[in-house]
Amino acid sequence: MVDSKEEKSYDAIGGLLFSPDSQHVADWARLGAKRFVVADGKEGISYDAVGGLIFSPDSRRMAYMARSGAKWSVVTEGKEEGHYDGISKGTPIFSPDGRHVAYWARLGAKRFIVVDGKEGKSYDIISGLIFSPDSRRVTYAAGVGDKQFVVVDGKEEKSYDGIGGSLIFSPDSRRVAYEAYIGDKGFVVVDGKEGKPYDGFMKGTEIVFDSDNELHYLAGRNTNVGSDVYLIEETID
Repeated sequence: MVDSKEEKSYDAIGGLLFSPDSQHVADWARLGAKRFVVADGKEGISYDAVGGLIFSPDSRRMAYMARSGAKWSVVTEGKEEGHYDGISKGTPIFSPDGRHVAYWARLGAKRFIVVDGKEGKSYDIISGLIFSPDSRRVTYAAGVGDKQFVVVDGKEEKSYDGIGGSLIFSPDSRRVAYEAYIGDKGFVVVDGKEGKPYDGFMKGTEIVFDSDNELHYLAGRNTNVGSDVYLIEETID
């Protein structure tokens, strides 16, 4: 039902989604064994499975994952892209300006980023894929063996024992900040420069840019009588 008007009936429906401007509505539907996306009442191509439906921020484009047999593709504006063994949950994603689409895919044991149809380098693990606010840059965390690192614009930064879940661009898109770990010590890395080490970061908190060159985060330090929590505020030269 859309604005009290009944649309076509199917065996099942799900994933109901409005576009950001509220002018479009989409969902997936099933008839028999086949599934497809229905956008503004128009049915798309049938697949064995569909998911990850998303509108671009400007509401002009739509993308989702689709499976035919054992292979997964990303469908953008009705056009299929790639045939992979898997595509990560939480992707595809659009850039803020809606012009670019990115996701990470898997072929065998190798994982890689795909941006506008172009595949990046393969890694053992990938996480945290994001676009910069100006839509011109892409960064994510990756790993090979027991080492992890951040990849910015296709270039690998220094390797660490671990990369935390907080990965962020500054508002002007010039800086990249993230948590990294060596042994049991963690620190924030900004533009490749490591900050002071701490015993850990507060679970569920993130690095926050307050301006283009100022940020804050919560960190902990163990003491003889327990642990202390600090609000860390940094100004970047």
